[in-house]
Amino acid sequence: MTATTKLTKIGNSTGVAIPREVLDAAHMARGEEVTLSVVDGKIEIARPLDGYNEAMDIGRRFSKRYTKTMAALAK
Repeated sequence: MTATTKLTKIGNSTGVAIPREVLDAAHMARGEEVTLSVVDGKIEIARPLDGYNEAMDIGRRFSKRYTKTMAALAK
C-alpha cells in the first residue's frame, strides 16, 4: 500500500500524519511505540524488537558509567 502525506511541524520536531488505512494495513495503532531507522535513504517505521529499547538503554547507561574503563580496555 502506498499513500502520500506531508511532513508537519510539531514543536521543534517534524511529524508525519499516517492515514488510518496505512496503520490498519501495518497492524499498528495510534499511541503504539515504534522504532525509526534509515535504510538506503528511506525511513522505516516498525514495531520495536522485544527488549531492543531496554537493551539499548542499559548499554548507554553502562558506557556512560564506565567510560574510562571501556577506553582502557579498548587499548
